[in-house]
Amino acid sequence: MKNDPNGEDLKLTSTRRHTLKLVAGATPTVIFGTGSATAQTQNRQQWAFEVEGSIESPPTVVDDTVFIGSLDTNLYAVDAETGDQQWTFETNGRIFSSPTVVDGNAYIGSHDKHLYAVNAETGEQQWTFETNGRIFSSPTAVGGTVYVGSRDNNLYAVDAETGNQQWAFETGDIVVSSPTIVDGIVYVGSHDNNLYAVDAETGDQQWAFETANSIASSPTVENDTIFVGSNDANLYAVDIKTGNLQWAFTTGGIVYSSPTVADGTVFVGSDGSNLYAINAETGEQRWVFETERIVYSSPTVVNGTVFVGCLDSNLYAVDVKTGNRQWAFETGDVVYSSPTVVDGTVFVGSYDNNLYALDADVSGSSEGSRVNLGTLGHHGDWNQQASSGESSSPKVDVRNVSLNPKEVTSTNETHVLTFAVENLSTDNGKDDFDIAMPSNVEVDNVSIVRSDGLEPTPSDPTPSSPIEFSVNPSTGDITNSPVEFEVELNLSPAGN
Repeated sequence: MKNDPNGEDLKLTSTRRHTLKLVAGATPTVIFGTGSATAQTQNRQQWAFEVEGSIESPPTVVDDTVFIGSLDTNLYAVDAETGDQQWTFETNGRIFSSPTVVDGNAYIGSHDKHLYAVNAETGEQQWTFETNGRIFSSPTAVGGTVYVGSRDNNLYAVDAETGNQQWAFETGDIVVSSPTIVDGIVYVGSHDNNLYAVDAETGDQQWAFETANSIASSPTVENDTIFVGSNDANLYAVDIKTGNLQWAFTTGGIVYSSPTVADGTVFVGSDGSNLYAINAETGEQRWVFETERIVYSSPTVVNGTVFVGCLDSNLYAVDVKTGNRQWAFETGDVVYSSPTVVDGTVFVGSYDNNLYALDADVSGSSEGSRVNLGTLGHHGDWNQQASSGESSSPKVDVRNVSLNPKEVTSTNETHVLTFAVENLSTDNGKDDFDIAMPSNVEVDNVSIVRSDGLEPTPSDPTPSSPIEFSVNPSTGDITNSPVEFEVELNLSPAGN
């Protein structure tokens, strides 16, 4: 769509899983959802934030702020929209760890052997906890406790408010794996070849599952199964209650990458230069995507696309069903960092010293198990799922979006916005959307013409109000069949 008076190109996109938004863009077309596989890399970058050292840390995005660590020893807070620095916090060692942000604090580990709590708004230190080894593991904070591994062979539980140690669980070797907490149990790997289940309150071992080599991969949980990679080149599926093997899938190399599960498929990278999609129930390969070098990065999934970094310097977007490449963005050096997607923007670090914000070409935010459980980077919604390991909110896809007519040329023109919504899960909940415009277009009136019986509220919205509707498969509010929306908009060029 183009507003002729200002000559500004516009596109239709999404700012979070529940939101429609018309914004300034690089192409004069209306697009939504899966995006274009031929989009140009040079148009994809929204901004780049340069630091003094390489970035291996996976980003965390909370309250419109990106938190990222760097090998220059600093933790950074960066405005998610502009890429401007908000504050920086200096440690005394390189930071490989990803920050966890909970209840106003950012928790980060450093190679100076300390776990830090930093005020997320100001960057001021709240407390520090010292271990006897470098911290590569990324902390996870659940229920007032921060859990983190150390190269002193221990998994620690630390009070999130005071920084006092609650307990330490000693393994037989270094712990670089990041802990995942589900239903009061901490799951973490060790270089002693074992995946451990540890009581989150007491630190008592529940069970251990032994692989044939060390575990650097961080576990993830979906339903009653734990998935974890090993340096023995296998991805394992383990029963969450007993620790018994369900299946093992052999990749082409060491599995440093941490898996994520979405819609019954496990996605994981390997040292064999591959990204795999594996049936979560059977362990059978669905497809494999070949890269030029090692896939150390941990994938994330958003609305039909899986994103992953690679040591060939690229961030890849791959179709979750076919394994076909949708696009690739080349940075200036290797990409160890695991991407996090929020509101249609991919955030990822590179060894070229930059944190990138890229147009994802899909709507919504990271929705796989890894990010939902707060492991190796997360967004603001993760903590709602951390206790159960299952999504507690609906997964709503929006598709077939069109605006007619596409050009805004005069005052108070009538335009019709149509789109379809479909619940991809069996979960209940609420969803909403709003209609927002860039600076050169004004919304004079919004009227819902058709919603196929969903009865959204308010029924007569103002231009600035979100429009909410129920998602309840049992009552048919949104079943697995798309529901059509038709919204009438009165638009004017700004200033007229």
